[in-house]
Amino acid sequence: MRKINLFVFLLVAVLVFSGCSKKQPTTLDNSGSTNGTIGEDVVKESESEKDGEISLTDLFLPDGSKAHYLGEGNEFAELDVEVTRPFENYVVVHENNGGSLVRHIYKIEPDKISILDQKTVELVKDFPSQEELDALIPTGVYLKKPLKIGTTFDTWSIVEMDTTVETPYKKFDHAIVIEMKTDDFVNRKYFVEGFGEVKRESIMQTDDGKSVVTSSLQTVDK
Repeated sequence: MRKINLFVFLLVAVLVFSGCSKKQPTTLDNSGSTNGTIGEDVVKESESEKDGEISLTDLFLPDGSKAHYLGEGNEFAELDVEVTRPFENYVVVHENNGGSLVRHIYKIEPDKISILDQKTVELVKDFPSQEELDALIPTGVYLKKPLKIGTTFDTWSIVEMDTTVETPYKKFDHAIVIEMKTDDFVNRKYFVEGFGEVKRESIMQTDDGKSVVTSSLQTVDK
């Protein structure tokens, strides 16, 4: 059972990233400023927000962004990410851990971000047409409103709001933390407006204590 839990822990904790060779990270100044526009869909949703919540479209990096995550605790925790917004309300994220390229496809809906697909691909430019995207059936929920402590979706819950999180890139003061917890391990994701995931953390209880794996934002090119 311990071996099975360890396998599940590694599978969930370390999101497999772009199967291309490792890219050299591009360093940006740590002011957190956004150099580029996200698109008209963001403006439309932001204008429609009446409850003061963060727009769900702002919980991803802008179109064309590239980011590098420092990995600790596991060889596959170091990540390179490329974000594409090919069509309105769709976000494609390619993730590279130095061995595999995994493409994640998300759809931004009024009350949630749906997971449409996750699969290993050969090239970063690989993603479906809009017609194919429209036909995809969601397989899960990435994040859900209301953005407040206690909101649950799939196996995740929002456990912290406006918390401080340290990353090699900078310190963020207003992070949203979601958590998935079992008897043997805890997985957490830290989201920041304008950046999306800035940190992933997995903690597993072992006979020798705790095993911790983290992926933390180090550089970003927006």
